[in-house]
Amino acid sequence: MVIAVDVDGTLYDGQRVAEEAVTALTEACALGHTIVIVTGRRWEQLGHVIPSVLPLAARAVCEEGGVLAVVAAGEVRPLCELVPAGLVDALTGAGIAPLDVGHVVVGTPAHFAAEVAALGERATWGRTISRNKDSLALVPPGCDKGRGLAAAIADLGLDGVPVLAIGDAANDLPMFRCATFAVAVANCDVAVRSSGIPTIMDEPSGKGVAEALRRFAL
Repeated sequence: MVIAVDVDGTLYDGQRVAEEAVTALTEACALGHTIVIVTGRRWEQLGHVIPSVLPLAARAVCEEGGVLAVVAAGEVRPLCELVPAGLVDALTGAGIAPLDVGHVVVGTPAHFAAEVAALGERATWGRTISRNKDSLALVPPGCDKGRGLAAAIADLGLDGVPVLAIGDAANDLPMFRCATFAVAVANCDVAVRSSGIPTIMDEPSGKGVAEALRRFAL
């Protein structure tokens, strides 16, 4: 199957990736499953955050589904409209900082939600706000983790293969909706719990990933 796994709050707990997750993902690869990382982060950050997991992945869907990376080759392809001219300057001018500027998405702390929304009402950037716990991202229309995952699966020629999706937050819901098996780790947020997701692990973050893999893939 395709194993689609989120990074922050799922694989990565803010400090490290649990060894149990690395071991389970390695075993999954050995059994012939295909790993796809699906994250809000930029591709350029992944080698620093999940260095032990990234080489196991065939593809990485980054920036909330807006960028597709072929991991082994380091090739990056935008799937959506690039960050529009003037967006970063407008955000900076409004005192919104820090900014995490990617190819297609601009991220910032969630406590700037009101300021970002106010700017959006006065501009024509064509961006929507995606919330992920303590951060938010300005994303192009049609950009979400579900569509990014679908693009990765098509790129791999794996359409029709069962999909196990593992995540923890509201921005993972589009990914869950296109999965055969949708699984949340124990530290998932209220949006995930209220979505009616059928399977929530007993363990948090990386240990929860390992638990999900033992239940569905190993």
